[in-house]
Amino acid sequence: MRTPEFPIHLHSPRFVFRDFVETDRVDFVSYQMDARYRMLYGHHDTAETRARSDALFDRFLDWQHAEPRRNFQIGIFDRATQNMLGCTGLRCRDEPARSATFGIELAPSYWGHYRAAIEATAAMIAYGFRELDLVTIIGDTASGNKRIAKLANWFGAEITAERPGPDWMQHRDWTEIDWSLNRHDWEQSEQKKQKGPNDQEDQDRSSQPYRNDAKTQSTSTTDNRRGEPI
Repeated sequence: MRTPEFPIHLHSPRFVFRDFVETDRVDFVSYQMDARYRMLYGHHDTAETRARSDALFDRFLDWQHAEPRRNFQIGIFDRATQNMLGCTGLRCRDEPARSATFGIELAPSYWGHYRAAIEATAAMIAYGFRELDLVTIIGDTASGNKRIAKLANWFGAEITAERPGPDWMQHRDWTEIDWSLNRHDWEQSEQKKQKGPNDQEDQDRSSQPYRNDAKTQSTSTTDNRRGEPI
């Protein structure tokens, strides 16, 4: 895997994607403590829940100083307002050489903003293939998240497996779906992005969160728990 320049600072027409700094902690913990976010996973408004989000943010900061750096979790920010919309990342530590697990989540106030997710995903996948010299990017998602399925298809990913998911998925009669994207298929999909998705998608303000449930990404401080991704 190639070693890029740090800190990470990417941008799209409307958003900035950068490494977290300590002053971002309040906004990060705040959206994870939002009642809508907690309801999705059955978390309660407790000191333990808040401490878990704090610990997760600490982990993201620690990853920035690892030698070599193998995990990359960055914030998504509005270029005009500097508001935090969520976060996205690539995690390489537990994957084969030149492979990474992708994940993205938007804060509850931005659930349903499909175009924001498109730009964030495009930036992070391009970073993985171009700057990190990855060959494969993988992830998984809930079957009920139709936007994720559409997004994965848009970037050339293929479905590789389907299985029962964690409790929060099973309670909704959803399954967990694995997907994989290789560099060649991504390069081919770049041509399709010359004509973007219908902008009407961004007007959909449904209550369903936009999230990509990547394998090793958990809001728990224990990495091997599944189904509570970042």
